[in-house]
Amino acid sequence: MSSEQTYQPLLVEQQRNSNELRPEYGAVQPHPVTETNSAPVVQHGGSIEAFFHIVCITAGTGILQLPYALKVGGWAGVLYIILAAVIAAYSGDILIKCLYCKQGVRLKSYPEVAEAAFGRHGRIIVRLLKDFNLLGVVGVYIVLAGINIDSLLAGTAGGQLGVQFWSAVSAFLVWIVIVFAREVHDVVLLSVFGTLTTVAMVVIIIWLGISDREYAQSRPPTQLVNIGMAPVSLASICFSFGGNLNWPDIEASMRSPKMWSRTLSLATAFVAFIYLSVAGIGYGVYGDLVKSPILLSLPSGMAVVVADAMITAHVLLASPVLLTAVFIEAENDMSIGVAASGSFRAQLYCKLLRSLLMGVVAFFAVFVSDFSKVIPILGAVAASLVVFVIPVACYIRLFKTQRAFSVWEYAWCALIVCVGLVCLVIGTSQAISDLYK
Repeated sequence: MSSEQTYQPLLVEQQRNSNELRPEYGAVQPHPVTETNSAPVVQHGGSIEAFFHIVCITAGTGILQLPYALKVGGWAGVLYIILAAVIAAYSGDILIKCLYCKQGVRLKSYPEVAEAAFGRHGRIIVRLLKDFNLLGVVGVYIVLAGINIDSLLAGTAGGQLGVQFWSAVSAFLVWIVIVFAREVHDVVLLSVFGTLTTVAMVVIIIWLGISDREYAQSRPPTQLVNIGMAPVSLASICFSFGGNLNWPDIEASMRSPKMWSRTLSLATAFVAFIYLSVAGIGYGVYGDLVKSPILLSLPSGMAVVVADAMITAHVLLASPVLLTAVFIEAENDMSIGVAASGSFRAQLYCKLLRSLLMGVVAFFAVFVSDFSKVIPILGAVAASLVVFVIPVACYIRLFKTQRAFSVWEYAWCALIVCVGLVCLVIGTSQAISDLYK
């Protein structure tokens, strides 16, 4: 870790105006905000760049299961999507606020926030959950890319090479990018193209669904709400909004951090819009006959093949963006980060570290047969805690002595924690069930 220093829970005088943020939050003032250990805050990108990063990371393969989530919970799932979007935006915003909990100093990462709130053990737990979740997701993405490429090349010479071969190729492509891309700013083009592939996939799904005459005439039945399955539907939808593990690095890369809240809100609203579009069209057309992923319900043809290719491109483009949060923190811990990038030895160590971690992920993805089934079990635990529960706990712990929380704020935070715990229980149970199928 970057420092052995332990941030004890902060005791600061309570401010009279409980609704105002610290002056340093979201803006570099005449007295500059510096990161812990006096490391400079690297700021290259603008709000548009941050927008693409957020959308690329958030809007992924989860889109494909949203119509089925409405099948499980009924049309009430539309409200669940809106609720999940609001929670995700709030959780991401308060996480960044926690970075500025110390006067004139910006904490560097999510684990440092946990350390400031709960001591060294908090930092260790969050660091493990964060790194495991991101590395695991990339591993699953590599497996998914291998499966999709093998399927797309079925009937050709390339289709005879097998899933393992194409998974290895996918890992190699990700490795090439992460070895040469040092910062979040360096992978902005990947986020732009990753977002465009997602939009293209959404357009294809909507167009095929609307033009499917067979189901347009029969109109399969739908239900307004399924109370008994509401927690399952809500949990599957909430997992589609995970992504805040990367937010500290993205916010740090912005030239104008004060635009973070607005940028995050706009990006989350855009993601919610495309989620609502796919879920509404998919469930509206196919009703209770809809399958997961939605591509299985669409009429076969070249358009579905293109959509499948877009999914493959997205997971490959998103993987390096996700990994930046792991590598940047690990390199800062070893004092070989961007600040030391002028040293040849530091650059070499960075490449070796990234190659080693990528090699471990690739090994498990390619050679461990149940990897893509085991990871979701632990991933459900990690995602539920670090996306919903821990940001709220840190926020209240760090700011309760600085401002007065209203009853409504406590109630809202309690709701978010409850949603996180529901996701934890249901996500874990479903992942275990899938493992034994």
